Amino acid sequence: MKRSFIEKLLSIIAWVGLVGGILFSILYCNSILGSGTEMCVPTGLAYLAGGIFISVGCWAVLMEILALSDRIKRLENAKEE
Repeated sequence: MKRSFIEKLLSIIAWVGLVGGILFSILYCNSILGSGTEMCVPTGLAYLAGGIFISVGCWAVLMEILALSDRIKRLENAKEE
């Protein structure tokens, strides 16, 4: 199925957001752990888990929007035939 420019852009944004969000969370957690302050391990791990959760959640929402778009196109094509 051919995708429009907006759908391709949305797919790119979803994947870049997933990878970038996970990498940013890892780097931020590493900087918190490297600070050596009191309670840095629980704080760093909480930020890591939260960042990964938000990245995966946003990726899933954007991919679901693309899946809904594909379903709508399939229904429109079936209706035309």
